[in-house]
Amino acid sequence: MDFWAVFAKMAELFLIVAIGYLTCKCGVFGKEARVQVTKLVMNVAIPGLTLSAVLTQNDLPGPGEILRLLLVALSSYFVLFLAAFVVPWLLRVKREEIGIYRFMITFANVGFIGYPVTQAIFGKESVFYTCIFNLPFNVMAFSVGVIFIRQSAVLMGDGEESGFPVSWKTFVTPCLISSVLAILLALFQIKGPAVIGETCSMLGNITTPAALLIIGSTLAEMPVREMFRNGRIYLMALFRLLILPLGIWLVYRGFVTDKLLLGVCVIISAMPVATNGTMLCLQYHVDEKLMAQGTFVTTLASLVTIPLLAMLLQ
Repeated sequence: MDFWAVFAKMAELFLIVAIGYLTCKCGVFGKEARVQVTKLVMNVAIPGLTLSAVLTQNDLPGPGEILRLLLVALSSYFVLFLAAFVVPWLLRVKREEIGIYRFMITFANVGFIGYPVTQAIFGKESVFYTCIFNLPFNVMAFSVGVIFIRQSAVLMGDGEESGFPVSWKTFVTPCLISSVLAILLALFQIKGPAVIGETCSMLGNITTPAALLIIGSTLAEMPVREMFRNGRIYLMALFRLLILPLGIWLVYRGFVTDKLLLGVCVIISAMPVATNGTMLCLQYHVDEKLMAQGTFVTTLASLVTIPLLAMLLQ
């Protein structure tokens, strides 16, 4: 594994965040544009990205292998969910921010950054492994993750709910539908016409740059000092980028004999905060600045932490 190859890939993503910052400062990409682009990404681009992960695969493993990979991917979230309830308590975060911190601890940037980084570290054979990890991520990010975001939307300073209703329409979204459909397509070995897969892939390709531009634009509306002076964000980043991945490595190395699977599992858990979080905050009218701050800090720090973890694994 070439440290600088992974570093360069992370730097590319960080530079797009910087471009988003500059476009907002220049008046090109402000709050109204962010909201509209978020709707496009959440309802069109991410579903396309999710389906393309299955529809564009040349050779799908058998259902048994897919179920084994899904089991490892799903079980890793038990560790993350446990941390999501413990870490905010340790950090003594504000009650109205608990849901945001839980999202940041639980959900890493599997789709947007996971694919290029795991491929840079482990080679092309890791792409389908990352695809499998991306499927349960999408299901839970747009169900459990929405619950976390809504928690911050309804909690007031005294912890009382403000009557924000729960509706099945909140969770049955294009993202969730496409995630469930992708799992079913993979299990039943259905690929469909190549033109459909390539179309979904083209739509999905706008997801990463659009999401990173949204992050940068959001950060541009924060005072520079505010971006760096939140001590809890740095502690959260320590858990998100180092402590949790090492914990997952310690838990899984005893019974996951496939070194590639173990490596992908650890590296995926070491990704920075998912960019979906900022877009969900915009969608559910939660102040997105804290989420964007956490995404920015973890993305910046991951320039170093991910290459170091990759070197440790090898």
